[in-house]
Amino acid sequence: MLKKVVIIFILLALAFQGSAFAVIETQGDVVFRDALYGAAIGALLGTAFYLADQDQFTQKIAIGVAVGTIGGLVFGVMETRSSMVEIDKDGVKLAVPTPIIYQNGNETVYSTSLFRMELD
Repeated sequence: MLKKVVIIFILLALAFQGSAFAVIETQGDVVFRDALYGAAIGALLGTAFYLADQDQFTQKIAIGVAVGTIGGLVFGVMETRSSMVEIDKDGVKLAVPTPIIYQNGNETVYSTSLFRMELD
């Protein structure tokens, strides 16, 4: 019982310690942070499933971490959609454009943004 409490406490401490170090983030930082948080949430869910039936601890944690990491990566990439060329008040930025896939009626549409300009 003590081992379970310690594991849950360590996972919660790791999950909520990142907000104290707020700095300017790049797009890679955002994706990495989201993937890391996804892995931590997945580990917590894997631990919860283990506590429910107490069988195959490592398998449940590993599946939780993997699913959480993939979910965090997808969320991070969707959060930092970028164009190939972005012009704003700070200058010009070049990046690999993020592909966008969506359903339009009966057809699947694949697109990407090649140019974005903000004049604030």
